[in-house]
Amino acid sequence: MSVVMPRFLDVEASSLNKESYPIEIAWSDALGNIQSSLINPYSVDVWVDWDFYAQHKIHGISRQMCREQGIHPKDMCRLMSDSVRPGEIIYADGGEFDENWVDVLFGAGTTRGFAQFRVVHSDEVMLPFLMKIEPDDSKKRDLIYSELKDKARKIVKTQHRAVVDVQYLIELWKLCVCIEKMMF
Repeated sequence: MSVVMPRFLDVEASSLNKESYPIEIAWSDALGNIQSSLINPYSVDVWVDWDFYAQHKIHGISRQMCREQGIHPKDMCRLMSDSVRPGEIIYADGGEFDENWVDVLFGAGTTRGFAQFRVVHSDEVMLPFLMKIEPDDSKKRDLIYSELKDKARKIVKTQHRAVVDVQYLIELWKLCVCIEKMMF
């Protein structure tokens, strides 16, 4: 029997500047299957901000790779809208950053100008498990959470990319569920 889990999302961006935009997005379904794509920034005239440090030291994605392998923002919005239902919550560990980049994408890729689903910080779905274990001691809870994050990162060992980060969130969620079950 398959376990139904929350949906997770990660966005890789051109930079962390105000003018940044999404260049890769990955999201999972309720069974943990992950869908992703690069986005072609050359499709949007105002998407010119680029951080070469992020390209070389963080995600390893070049503008040329995005141009050659990326899809138009309209196509990405269509894929996401076909997959994520209106009003549905999808969790991201980048919280407001990822929410902003989804808004930037839907602003460029749809006439509506925004996604019909909600992006919420992944702590909102992870921490309730740990609250049951350590309801009164936030320091212990934070320590447990930090240890679980380290363990999830060791499970998912590859380069920082959107698919990898969604897989990390899935593994972290599984660890939170598992530790809560072990305690009760």
